[in-house]
Amino acid sequence: MLTGFIIILFLVTLYFNRYVPVRNVPAVATKHEDAILVDLRDYQDSAKDPVQGAINIPCGYLKRYKQEIPDQQIVIIASNEVEKNFGARLLKRYGFNVKGYTIAGPSQ
Repeated sequence: MLTGFIIILFLVTLYFNRYVPVRNVPAVATKHEDAILVDLRDYQDSAKDPVQGAINIPCGYLKRYKQEIPDQQIVIIASNEVEKNFGARLLKRYGFNVKGYTIAGPSQ
């Protein structure tokens, strides 16, 4: 019984962290003078469609390279909703002020 509860709790937490939108993080335009752009897309995706002036740190490397992000407002650039939700939660957990996000579509 306890094992089943722990497994269900783990699955609910996993679902929540990936698919439930982060509160107070709206969709915004990419150009913001008062915010730092953090590109959470994989290196292959960001190399195909680079964003001028953005810091490219994929989600998997946020913990390792979080000290390279200035302590200012952040706008996230992600390739999908899961990446956006996961990255926004991590950055908020590390104490950053996430102002918004932009979903970058696949390059044509």
